[in-house]
Amino acid sequence: MAYDPPKNRSNPLRIRTTLRAIEDWWFDTTRSIETCIHLPHPERDQIVGELRDSLTYSPVRANNVRSSLRDLPIHNYSDYTFIDIGSGKGRVLFVAAEFPFRHVLGVEFATPIHQHAVANIQRFSHWRQKCPSIESINANAMEYEFPNENLILYLCNPFGPEVLQQMLANLEESFRANPRSIILILLWPERAQQVAKTAYMQPYRQTRRYHIYQMIQDPPPRTLS
Repeated sequence: MAYDPPKNRSNPLRIRTTLRAIEDWWFDTTRSIETCIHLPHPERDQIVGELRDSLTYSPVRANNVRSSLRDLPIHNYSDYTFIDIGSGKGRVLFVAAEFPFRHVLGVEFATPIHQHAVANIQRFSHWRQKCPSIESINANAMEYEFPNENLILYLCNPFGPEVLQQMLANLEESFRANPRSIILILLWPERAQQVAKTAYMQPYRQTRRYHIYQMIQDPPPRTLS
């Protein structure tokens, strides 16, 4: 994979953009994968379920994901399955695999992007990998049935409020049917207020880059502001 630096930008922005491009290129090259290139929004015949307010795939910085995973309120990563909702080509899955989760799973509704992720998983190799079990499934977040086990859920604004609301409702139903440890990470938390209004969801850590929530069985009553 060749690195092609961006051109024709102001100096500070060009430096930041170039450093980010090098960082992304290095991440992919050292793992024999490709997660950098942005992909167009999928057509209706290329997705599972309905399109609704899902957003275009864009890769995130690996270090931001690592920071949030180091900050989780857990002792044994091996007690949890990690799920990236809207997982794209799988970059977050490969960062999560640096931690000893029981299983790392991506949920991606766009079939062509899911196929990219599957190919990346087949090629992926890196000395920092601690979780050998990585998988991508082609499914819609509005219809996805959460597994009955301890979960770390990760979202980086993969869709708008409509899809998020249905996903949270499905998660709440799953939690009521089978109470267990469920933790939600929002990277660049644009929908934090919507998540905070969800029953059983309590904030654990809130930073500029990420918010972490825990689901608890007996949440305190919410006061109207």
